[in-house]
Amino acid sequence: MKKLLISLLLIFCIGCTFTFLNETNINISAKSTKETIMIDAGHGGYDVGAESFYGDYEKDINLDIALLVGKQLKSYGYNVVYTRTSDSVSWPSNNKKDLQARCDLAKKKNVDLFVSIHLNSSEYEANGYEIYCDFNNKNTLKVSNSILKQLDQFDYSTNRGLLDTNETPLYVVKNNKVDAILIEAGFISDDSDLYYLKNHTKNIATAIAKGIKKSLN
Repeated sequence: MKKLLISLLLIFCIGCTFTFLNETNINISAKSTKETIMIDAGHGGYDVGAESFYGDYEKDINLDIALLVGKQLKSYGYNVVYTRTSDSVSWPSNNKKDLQARCDLAKKKNVDLFVSIHLNSSEYEANGYEIYCDFNNKNTLKVSNSILKQLDQFDYSTNRGLLDTNETPLYVVKNNKVDAILIEAGFISDDSDLYYLKNHTKNIATAIAKGIKKSLN
């Protein structure tokens, strides 16, 4: 009887140890997360951005795309933070302070990649998507090319390629202390682009998220 009790106690202790080690491994795995990515929905609050001929605001479409990109990246296991998750913004109604606040947030959160979502607009006939990045930064070049390849798969508009922020300075890229890119997902002034941006937002967001994932992996 005594031997039986000792055997049962031993089995119980081994079981507890296994459970503890298993839970510890799970916790370690959960803490060993991937990169932290900040998704920036361009404009917002006082700043509507560009406006379509039908009264659509760029800030609203940017936010729709940004939230879906973040959701997809989270499903891949990345840490995701946002500059804004609604039309309510924390920074002053001043363009320079607005842009600087976004850069400051990226530094404060110690992010690995800053991705700003925007839409283009033109008085003339124009369509397509393009990405601004620092051509001297291999990391952002890799991410940008990867995203463009994913967007190409949906064939919804024209690939306008990459633009170098050393030649066309954009505040949130040039003044950021972390790797940063700015995506112009389409022209809000073009009917075809606008239709796709509004009705197939998930496709655009999925392409951006997949592009980021493939480049970082």
